[in-house]
Amino acid sequence: MALSMNAMAQTDAIKIDLSQRGAKVSNSLYGIFFEEISHAGDGGLYAELVQNRGFEEHVLPTSMTYENGKAVAIDAMNYEHRNNRKWNIPWNMEEKKMTAWQVTGQQSVVSGEVIKVSTPLHSNTPHAMQLNISSIEKGGKAVLTNTGYWGMGLQNGEKYDLRFYVKSDDFKGNITARISDNNGKSLGSTTFKAKKIKDWTEFTATITSSGNTAKGQLSLEFDNKGTILVDYVSLFPQNTFMGRKNGLRKDVAEMIVGLHPRFMRWPGGCIVEGATYENRIRWKETLGDPMTRRGEWDLWGYRTTMGIGYHEFLQFCEDLGMDAMFVNNAGMSCSVRNGDFVSSRSDMDAVVQDFRDAIDYALADPAKNKWAKMRADAGHPMPFPLKYVEIGNENVGPEYVKHFNYIFKILKAEYPNIIFINTLGHTDNLLNQVPGEYMVDPHWYRNPDFFFENNHLFDDAPRTHDIYVGEYACNGGVGAGNHLAALSEAAFIMGMERNSDVVKMSSYAPLFENENRRDWPCNLIHINSTDVYGRSSYYVQQMSAEHRPSYNVYVSEPTTAGKAKPFDAGAVGLGTYATQCEYKDIKITTADGKTQAYKPSDFKTIKGQFKTEGNVLSQTSDEQVTVAQLNGFKADKYTIELKARKTGGKEGFFIYYGLDEKGRNGYACNIAGWNNNNTAVQPMFRGRVTDILGRRVNQTVDSNRWYDIKLNVTPDSVTLYMDGKEITTAKPNAHTRHFCQTGYDDMTGELIIKVVNGTDQTYRRNFVIEGAKTINANGTVITLAGNANEENSFESPRKFAPVTSDYNKFAKEFSYEFKPSSFTILRIKASK
Repeated sequence: MALSMNAMAQTDAIKIDLSQRGAKVSNSLYGIFFEEISHAGDGGLYAELVQNRGFEEHVLPTSMTYENGKAVAIDAMNYEHRNNRKWNIPWNMEEKKMTAWQVTGQQSVVSGEVIKVSTPLHSNTPHAMQLNISSIEKGGKAVLTNTGYWGMGLQNGEKYDLRFYVKSDDFKGNITARISDNNGKSLGSTTFKAKKIKDWTEFTATITSSGNTAKGQLSLEFDNKGTILVDYVSLFPQNTFMGRKNGLRKDVAEMIVGLHPRFMRWPGGCIVEGATYENRIRWKETLGDPMTRRGEWDLWGYRTTMGIGYHEFLQFCEDLGMDAMFVNNAGMSCSVRNGDFVSSRSDMDAVVQDFRDAIDYALADPAKNKWAKMRADAGHPMPFPLKYVEIGNENVGPEYVKHFNYIFKILKAEYPNIIFINTLGHTDNLLNQVPGEYMVDPHWYRNPDFFFENNHLFDDAPRTHDIYVGEYACNGGVGAGNHLAALSEAAFIMGMERNSDVVKMSSYAPLFENENRRDWPCNLIHINSTDVYGRSSYYVQQMSAEHRPSYNVYVSEPTTAGKAKPFDAGAVGLGTYATQCEYKDIKITTADGKTQAYKPSDFKTIKGQFKTEGNVLSQTSDEQVTVAQLNGFKADKYTIELKARKTGGKEGFFIYYGLDEKGRNGYACNIAGWNNNNTAVQPMFRGRVTDILGRRVNQTVDSNRWYDIKLNVTPDSVTLYMDGKEITTAKPNAHTRHFCQTGYDDMTGELIIKVVNGTDQTYRRNFVIEGAKTINANGTVITLAGNANEENSFESPRKFAPVTSDYNKFAKEFSYEFKPSSFTILRIKASK
């Protein structure tokens, strides 16, 4: 349990006591999560310069069909919502074929088309570019040009490895490969004689750039007529991270090094699930020669080469001294998309075998296992540092519980040293149906208020399972990110660190974005073809990892809190959580004393299966967090009265207030939740209920019994009554923007004090240190500060960056003035 809450009053000194040890801080607390989103890999961390190098960009997602300009998924039941979605997306086949490619002629007549080839270069990549050069004058040329990922970053003096394949029955001439800037100025070239190329023929060379450009391009120039097939065109810098072939872009990888991560989660994320089950990432298809890798349409909207495959991921973990966390599909696709799943014994056994093979590839003896032999044949006979395996990603509900239980029971018995991870949140009552020792993986994407308010989130969290906060970021109301977002994350991180007896691991998400493609609102590191920078949030992560204490020490409780933000005016709603129920006799009394009765038909379904039977509104599905919203009502002071009856399921009722227009954000009075054990008020964000306002009270509801329910709502409180008895009252969270967390570093003998000042005013505090024999007056201060509404950029990449300074006034009693909008770390030599 935590030693303190941490919101601080300005009037009293902060008391720190080194003799009162708190939780040991996990050495794996800070890690990274990589997913192919916003061109994080292709066009980002992966060093390949050619986009659409295999001419497969237009290929439909696996198992989907092309219908009337759309890619359409199979018609199958969604595992969470229990309906058939037949999910689809717009699909411009012809436009996708030519992604990043251009065909031009100089004193020649030429056309180009991406076709399916009868004798492909490789069966995994059946398409190629067909050039038809019907005529060409002396000195003319037909040109096939690739512009890369919004331009190729080329550097003067750097060497680039070229590789491409051609095939032709009638072309006899020269092929010149040229790198140039966007104005056509040549920066390097090499010429090949192509006289016997009836079969697929590989050409390779190294080209040295004679200049710098951010908008470079690669061209293949043909000087004679003929019909030519071109496939797998690759241009790769030799100067990759650690010099590895098929490696990582050096400057981008070094940004990861700067975070000091202790583990890496790969490959996702939603792409693990896939838009359909057949669209999932298959790790086996990411092995071997990149030319043979099939790739797959990524549900973030583009085709990924899988150049950063399973082997590259494991190698990168070893290179950085990180533990590897592999995430694999649990037999179900993303429920937000198609949500189709497998359930037969044979299908589930195949899922389990896929996990086995992945673990064996990383860890097994090459002499005893074929997958381990593949690892050895790829140049790595020794095991890789695979420590964690996550079963699925963001999967929920009873179907996931069945899948997890089946997979986990088998694998844990076979691989007892692997730490397995469950995707349910740490408070999900379905965990009661999942026996065994495993970690859980809750995710949070919220606004600054949430992260400031939830510094305490884990103080009273159940200690039944270790927690991995696998994805979190402040991405609401902050644009593409700003310093305020970073400060709120710092406050949240301090809460995780304080509770590291249960929160063992965490990773910000997403990690990267290419500046030309943003698929998620906020991303930690921004990339273009030549430059990379970290947002203010990057430096919060870096500072937290660099100054991780060995264990927490006592810091005094707050004596005052900030002012609470009132509940917002909003709509009313009714619903359930994995339960069937009925509502009737619904009436609302507003602040002016007027009472109005409402019919079931006055409610619109947001989620769930609601129907009207006479004067009764029934919800009949077993979905989680169903919502029926009252039309045309919005207020912040009223009383709603109704009757409710549970007809099936394991929990009770949801009465919503303060809902937004879409019925996805607001508050829920969760009656007899947590497996029909407790009642509490919970905020709802993006359709999911999360933490708790006030406290949980013990309560159950019986099936087939009508309850009289009254909810009294004001801007400052909400009170629930059932059958005339008051059950619970909740108030808005009090807001504070000041936080302090303290720990001790055994290696250096230093007290570490971390302080967030989330206001635009300076913040002076007095400190009293107890439990220390001596305090050295000379210490170090690390400060990240600036305008809360601003952020780093390519033009000013270090507008926000930590500044380290010396300080010579530390003592057992001292004061310090913290800059406005700052995250500050004090390191003080303190003997015990």
